[in-house]
Amino acid sequence: MIDQISVVIITMNRRELIEKSVPILLEDPSTGELIVVVDGAKDGTMNVLERWAERDERVKPIWQENAGEGAARQRGVTAAQYDIVVILDDDVIPTVDLVSRHALFHTANDVDLVLGYMPTSVPTPRRRGQVATILYAQDYEKTCREYEAHPEAIYRHFWSGNFSIRREPALSLGLRGGIRLGYHEDLYFGLRCHEAGLHMAFDRGAMGHHTHSRNLRKLSGEVRRSGESRAILLRWFPDIAQFADPLFALDGSQRRVLMTLSGKWMREVVTPTLMAASWCAGVLHLWRLEIDFARVMRQVELVYAFRKRMRFPAGTRPS
Repeated sequence: MIDQISVVIITMNRRELIEKSVPILLEDPSTGELIVVVDGAKDGTMNVLERWAERDERVKPIWQENAGEGAARQRGVTAAQYDIVVILDDDVIPTVDLVSRHALFHTANDVDLVLGYMPTSVPTPRRRGQVATILYAQDYEKTCREYEAHPEAIYRHFWSGNFSIRREPALSLGLRGGIRLGYHEDLYFGLRCHEAGLHMAFDRGAMGHHTHSRNLRKLSGEVRRSGESRAILLRWFPDIAQFADPLFALDGSQRRVLMTLSGKWMREVVTPTLMAASWCAGVLHLWRLEIDFARVMRQVELVYAFRKRMRFPAGTRPS
């Protein structure tokens, strides 16, 4: 029976969210320690955590100069003292029994890693400008259904904001890989877990609520980083083409249309036009059109960035 486990949160300039999560996590009897790695934040997060640590010895803040998500997770897991470590993003607000549910699943099942559930909080009533969050929420729920139907999908669609892992294989594998990515660090970690033979499972009971807020311009930037990172990962993991290549599953006509729309000059006209059309549809409360225009814009940007990056010469796969 696993009674207590370590919790690691990585944070940067999200003090308000940390102030919501910490008391919830400390109420859970399975929280043996709460390690918060402050990755270069300058919003007073460290001061808040130090005051918390004076009241509860389980709170263990760690400061580091900004080094990125992977390095911060590595620092937190290295400092952990328990055999199981829950790793949370700072924008995931835990439910009161999230930690206990992770502990229970590890006790009842022979697994190395448990991927928890983190539904996206969508504001209600619906208003214009929320389309990026709605798309994100829809994609995430679709992915969770795939986890349940095909457990092997976990490694190839790894969503890392809420998971627990045995400390020993985590340190052996390393939370920080050898490829520099602007996006999809979580997918990269899932692929490395699969290569290492880790047994992974998904549990909806280990739940936290994901706070998500993006406008279309930020969504566009994220999608471009996604396309570039997919192309980089595809060079090192050629067997992931069916889910990394945005053109892979399309038929001939769909492929030709997207390749045309995502061409260098065409895309410069198409993307802002689709963004404007989505915004106007939102103003008119034409919700379906708002989503459809944003979805096409996202696909154009994804294909554009992916194809652009695939033209770069390949390097050498890191060890």
